[in-house]
Amino acid sequence: MAYFTPYIDETGVHIPTYADRLESLLSSYRTIFGADINLEISSPDYQLLSMFARSLDDLSQLILADFNSRNPQYASGAALDLLLPLAGLTRSGATYSTVPLTLSGTPNAVLPAAPEALDDNGHLWRCQTAGIQLDENGENTVYAICTTPGAVTAAAGSVHKLVAPVAGLASVVNRNAATAGLEAETDASCRNRLRNAAASPAVSTTEALRGAILGVKNVTSCVVYENNTDAADSHGIPAHSICVMVSGGTTAALAPLIFAKKAPGIGTHGSINAQVTDSFGEVHTVHFQRCTTAAVALTVELKPLNGFDEAVKDRIREALTAYSASLQIGQDLVVPSLYGICYGVETGAAPTFSITLLSASYMGSSTTDVLTAAWNQRFTMPTNMIQILTRQ
Repeated sequence: MAYFTPYIDETGVHIPTYADRLESLLSSYRTIFGADINLEISSPDYQLLSMFARSLDDLSQLILADFNSRNPQYASGAALDLLLPLAGLTRSGATYSTVPLTLSGTPNAVLPAAPEALDDNGHLWRCQTAGIQLDENGENTVYAICTTPGAVTAAAGSVHKLVAPVAGLASVVNRNAATAGLEAETDASCRNRLRNAAASPAVSTTEALRGAILGVKNVTSCVVYENNTDAADSHGIPAHSICVMVSGGTTAALAPLIFAKKAPGIGTHGSINAQVTDSFGEVHTVHFQRCTTAAVALTVELKPLNGFDEAVKDRIREALTAYSASLQIGQDLVVPSLYGICYGVETGAAPTFSITLLSASYMGSSTTDVLTAAWNQRFTMPTNMIQILTRQ
């Protein structure tokens, strides 16, 4: 194509390519200085014109990116943050890891300064207050917060290097592992919440209500149960009422949204309640329900093959726990489906293990088939409840 003036029409933005710009500059250069001027690729004039064309193309790409960033599917970073408030959303920021830090020193001493300690990876952990008093044995355990935001981990015993001396304090150590914080919400997560919010139509339906709730910050799962009969149902939901079952989110954010999105005249059910004031000043009580988190214990037996590495056990635990985060309220755990999760951690061409047994246990019941969830349950598989054994 030949060079053309950039423009926007009903099909979008149109910008000439780098090659089009360069050819236009070369043509204009020959018109000014003569057709016999040397514009071979290695010539200084050609190199200069190519730099001009590149600069103009860089600017064009920036304009194109700005145009596309008005669509949440293409926006990222700060551009996406500007779109979130249009749906009443904001990006969830990073949180900070915490660790129980055992302080040892002079019995009954009152520490004049807040202790600070480094872990083996150089992260700084800071106690929040001065004036901590040690007991008669010269110990006290307090929580320290990592100064680095995000999912900073610290194994037991790794936080032990005092940054500065504190009178009365001899040593510090974390006898238990840290509780990791959360990373700042990713662009992908923001786009997903924005899609859920945009998918909520103005009409009052259970799907519209569910979509709106899934757009609330920190909500990870939601089910809206509806009883449109004239009597209470088997779950105890009264006649002509809904029960919003939710995981995550704050009461302050959820209750007004439920009131705004439910159909007029429909009751709400659940053990959580909050007062919501409408535009006329009338106060209404909104009910909803928190789901029950059901921690499932897993047993995985592996038969090592050539190239087996013990580190694969940690990768399996992490993969299984990550998978459990996708399970929804009331969703059964199909144990055979976990085989694929486990084998998916293999990094080489040849398998290094085979699975001889995979079972799930909950409330004293163990199965290799399907673990059935109650209507208000959400299964999780915590890493510390995943036992991986090797059998020859």
